[in-house]
Amino acid sequence: MRQHPTSTSTLATDEKIIRLIQGLHQMHHSPMKATHYQKLAAQLPYPSLEEINARFGSWAHLLERAGIVKTSHLSTKERMTLNRPAAVKRTKRWLIEESVAFYVAQKGTNMTIRSYTELRDLHPEMLSANTIIRRFGTWKNALAHFDLTSNGFFTDQDCLDALQQAAATHGPLLTSQQYAKWARAHQAPSLTLLIERFSSWREALRRLDSE
Repeated sequence: MRQHPTSTSTLATDEKIIRLIQGLHQMHHSPMKATHYQKLAAQLPYPSLEEINARFGSWAHLLERAGIVKTSHLSTKERMTLNRPAAVKRTKRWLIEESVAFYVAQKGTNMTIRSYTELRDLHPEMLSANTIIRRFGTWKNALAHFDLTSNGFFTDQDCLDALQQAAATHGPLLTSQQYAKWARAHQAPSLTLLIERFSSWREALRRLDSE
């Protein structure tokens, strides 16, 4: 039977997952179980266990691809222990549109990552902020799509001006931690807002340098 070649994007994504698992393995004395990874993936923007099983066949097969175990050396019980997912009560997730509409109904049209996440903590059926960011690329893009704002007072130029003032105080090697403290003391745009506006701290600094 003729096999279809694997797409470059699929290979790239598989390699990223393998590197992620190799990095996580360095923090453990024994192979990580699927249950442990599942808990991490629920809190962090990692691929879900379901996606991993779909891509690699099983958690144990991923560990083998990552060079962590050899499945041929594992007993049936050991494979089952590694692969067993956590017994969690599943909550039906809303669509992104439903999640955002619920936020607007509860909080209004000023939606920051922090305020959205705080509401989601009370309503876990809402999709996570990370899921929204993955869908639209950045939080700013998501806000633009839904015609929302993360701050009704600060423009992009206000953010850059504040960044420049902080750099004048702390020097050209301004860190995000220094800026966060400076912003709180001067009632300036927050670090979170800068990241929402420019997608990352590094990009905010790059924009400042290009001014």
